[in-house]
Amino acid sequence: MKRYSLLLLLFVTTNAQVYYSGLISPLTMNRLSDNSQISLPFRIAELEVGFSKGDIDFKTSSAVEFRWTGGDPKLDFREVYLIWYPSWGEVKLGKQIHAWGAVDGNNPTDNLNPYDFYYMFLPGADRKIGTLSASMKYYWNDWQLEVVVIPEHEPNRYPFGEDDFPIAMDDPGYFLTAGETMAEYGMRVQTTMGNSDISLSYFSGRDRGFSLIGYNYYIDWAAPVLTYRKTDIIGIDIVTFFGDLTGRTEVGYFNTNNDRTTDIITFNDAAYVQFASQLEYTTTNDITLMIQLIGNDVLEVNGSTYAYDENGNPTELAAMNEDELQQGMGTPFAMFTDLGMFVSATGNYLDNALEIRLNSFMDLKDKQSMLGGGFSYSPVDNLKLELSITKFMGEEGTQFNEMEDFSHLSLGVKYSF
Repeated sequence: MKRYSLLLLLFVTTNAQVYYSGLISPLTMNRLSDNSQISLPFRIAELEVGFSKGDIDFKTSSAVEFRWTGGDPKLDFREVYLIWYPSWGEVKLGKQIHAWGAVDGNNPTDNLNPYDFYYMFLPGADRKIGTLSASMKYYWNDWQLEVVVIPEHEPNRYPFGEDDFPIAMDDPGYFLTAGETMAEYGMRVQTTMGNSDISLSYFSGRDRGFSLIGYNYYIDWAAPVLTYRKTDIIGIDIVTFFGDLTGRTEVGYFNTNNDRTTDIITFNDAAYVQFASQLEYTTTNDITLMIQLIGNDVLEVNGSTYAYDENGNPTELAAMNEDELQQGMGTPFAMFTDLGMFVSATGNYLDNALEIRLNSFMDLKDKQSMLGGGFSYSPVDNLKLELSITKFMGEEGTQFNEMEDFSHLSLGVKYSF
């Protein structure tokens, strides 16, 4: 906090140009089943402040996180970074949220920032956590080169012990170890070919989600060891245009391995692919239609799993199969479905004062789905009223079956300044 305040003071005292924008957005969520309130943290206020002087900018993005039960507001500096704009590109240094990939929201190739699972149903950067990093972009004709270095690993934020979260998640406690400290780095090359934008990327780092890699023996039991595996990702994304139709495709190849030593190692290495492909079209009456396919394919896994006795102790080892691999990188939706489909339609009316949204997700392999919709209405400038509904459905044993009680109605107000 003190470091950020000193940087703000530095720019204010050097006659920099100041700009800001903000949002106040109280929100309530109630279950469809019994109208009871869902008490999870949300961002009740957001503020972006920036300073410009010459070819240098300083940008901050902060939020106040709040929940109705218990209150306890928390200030979160989501991004705080410097930008230098030399003649050949740009350089950024500080806490940043990066954006790689081409499709909307579910990006297998975008792994630089961890996810905040409290905000998994928000779009784009709203579901990401900023990390301390340095990045550089170099422009040359139709080519763009980006290099990112992240000195310290930052994991996903999980809602451990949250009764109102749709999927129960227990804190792993002392079973979780961070692993050997290592810097993470990535590179992305982007160019234009005809009517298409094409990008190739590479990223090397530790998984954002933890997984079981073995056991350590103690006097009378074997303790599981959870950690963040080392993973390398090669990605490609393409955006192309066919008249009024826009196509977007991403594919990420993940090679992950265990670099830790335990008394018994149950995971060695694995390779898997995640993909997302999207088509979008805007009709003559300004309705935007989108369809997106997303999924994964485990190519290889080398490891073993234990069977357990009635006391929860491991008994015998068996070869791990592909369904047992826990994917620690990539888009979360690709981690729980082999093939799923998003469909959405958005229309704007009354001179863009009214927006109506319909959306659906269907698992094409297992019988589970999500239906949603809502509208936003702006009666006056800077004020927006929002209402949305989300319904989860799934057969026994599917994740959306566990989330059926999370089906909810959301009502909010947004005031921007």
